[in-house]
Amino acid sequence: MTDKVQNIVFYFFAVLIGLCLIYGFKTAQDDVLKMLLYPHAKAAEIFYNIPLVYTNGIGYSSIDCTFIIGRECMGYHFIFLMFLMNACVFAKHFNGFNKVIWFITCLAGAAATGVLISCIRIIGSIPFVTHEKFVLLHSGIGISLYFAALATSYIAVKQLIGK
Repeated sequence: MTDKVQNIVFYFFAVLIGLCLIYGFKTAQDDVLKMLLYPHAKAAEIFYNIPLVYTNGIGYSSIDCTFIIGRECMGYHFIFLMFLMNACVFAKHFNGFNKVIWFITCLAGAAATGVLISCIRIIGSIPFVTHEKFVLLHSGIGISLYFAALATSYIAVKQLIGK
C-alpha cells in the first residue's frame, strides 16, 4: 500500500473513531456519565471545598443547584478536534506500526488534555454562575482555553517531531 493510500485510510479511520466517540459521549448511560464527569466534579469539589451530588440524567450539581456539571461540560468536541488535528496533520511523519502508536498516542493525549482543560474551564467559570452573562462568559472561557490548548499542542508536536 502506498503512503498516500495508507494516509487516506488512516484519516478515514481517525474520523470514524472520532465520530463514534462523540456519539458515545452524547448517548452515555448514567453510570458511564457519572464516571466520565467524576474528574470534573472532583476538581471543583477540591478547588472550592464544596460537595457535589450526582443526579441521574443531569450530572453533578452543587447542593443548592447553583450550577451543574453536565454532559456538555466534558469537552468531548474539543477532544475530537485535538485528536483529529494531531492524528491527521502529523500522520504523514509515521509509517507502519509507528502510525498505529501515533494514533493511540493522539487519542490518549487528546482525552487527557480534554479532561484537564475542561476542569480548568469549570473551575474558572464557577465564580460567574450568578452573573447575568454567565453563558457568554463560560463559552468565552472555554473557547479561549480550547483554542490555546490546540495551538500549544500543534506547536509542541511540531517541535517534538522536528518538522
